[in-house]
Amino acid sequence: MPKKKFKEWLSRYLPAEIIGTITALIAACVTQFFYQNLVFTAYIGSFGEAFGFYSTILIRNILTENKKHKIEKKVFSFSDFTKIVAHIVLEFGPVGIIDGLILRPFFMYLFPVILKNFTLGIFIGKITGDFTFYFLVILSYEMKNRIKNKKININGTKK
Repeated sequence: MPKKKFKEWLSRYLPAEIIGTITALIAACVTQFFYQNLVFTAYIGSFGEAFGFYSTILIRNILTENKKHKIEKKVFSFSDFTKIVAHIVLEFGPVGIIDGLILRPFFMYLFPVILKNFTLGIFIGKITGDFTFYFLVILSYEMKNRIKNKKININGTKK
């Protein structure tokens, strides 16, 4: 894997991952404190992760586009916002649904049980979910970028 690609992925995903980790742990700990139901806690922790992660991705994309618009002396529009959301859905959509509803809650349930340590288990479960998630998301991200960079017509020729 080229060093440049790794840096690009790190730059794109690390801030969102940090926020997602914090929101996952907070959501899981608060839920466990009030409900003591590990299945419910795993799902709420997964939701907390998704909220923190995708909010950060969305905000960073909006700020980046807004900065480009200011340089080009354009106004950031609702159409620009919908394009950002569409790109996020293309990049994360199916993978995010499978991750958020099945894989991550499973791991966030399993590891506290195996390790007999709630906080460490939630964290390890979250990290385990990340490996699966990023493998699939990076594939999606790279395919989206190839299509965007080549701008291939329906008949297969470059524009």
